[in-house]
Amino acid sequence: MSEAATRASVILADDHQMLIDSLRIHLQSSYDVVAHVNDGKALVEAFERIAPDVVVSDISMPKLDGLQASSRILARDPDAVVVLVTMNDDPALAQEARRIGVKGYVLKTEAASKLLHAIAMGLEGRTYFSAAVFDGANKADGGSGGSGGPLPSAAAVLTQRQLDVLRELARNGTMKDVASVLHIAPRTVAFHKYRIMKLLGIETNAELIRFAISIGLLDGREGVSGV
Repeated sequence: MSEAATRASVILADDHQMLIDSLRIHLQSSYDVVAHVNDGKALVEAFERIAPDVVVSDISMPKLDGLQASSRILARDPDAVVVLVTMNDDPALAQEARRIGVKGYVLKTEAASKLLHAIAMGLEGRTYFSAAVFDGANKADGGSGGSGGPLPSAAAVLTQRQLDVLRELARNGTMKDVASVLHIAPRTVAFHKYRIMKLLGIETNAELIRFAISIGLLDGREGVSGV
């Protein structure tokens, strides 16, 4: 069998064509890039149609984000090798990626030196997550909230980013407002809200606001909205 026939096949997903082109050039010496798409829905459809060995995807994409698309792909094929390449170093996103079975989480700033390694590890059944993300997770897990003192034990399960999102949700209410204040995408805000409520066992927006007040994120006199 020829060398070309034994090379792993890869699908690329990113909503910026320039990045698609850059990734293709970077990977083509070692892998066969068999397709590229620009949104999460197209990624899931391409995976089902082509059944590649590897998926390399951004997180922030239209229609379905990279985590949602990865979740659907891994539900269909738990052994699929999915590597996320992203600018987002939020440890909560990396933790969620690990939970759903993603094999790699590489920051775009280090893709040139780490992406090939992450793919190779994934193909061997191992995982590669950026050390920078884990450093952030360790700092977030060891920190306290913005109130200046220790938080109640229920808040200890939240990362600092989740606490920031919770504070702004209780203050501003809309995903768009929170995204603007924290300089993240509205879909990232929605993801954090979902994770916060799941981690805390909270089911309503009113409970979310009461919790924010109870741990000192709001002093009870600030204006709050319905989240």
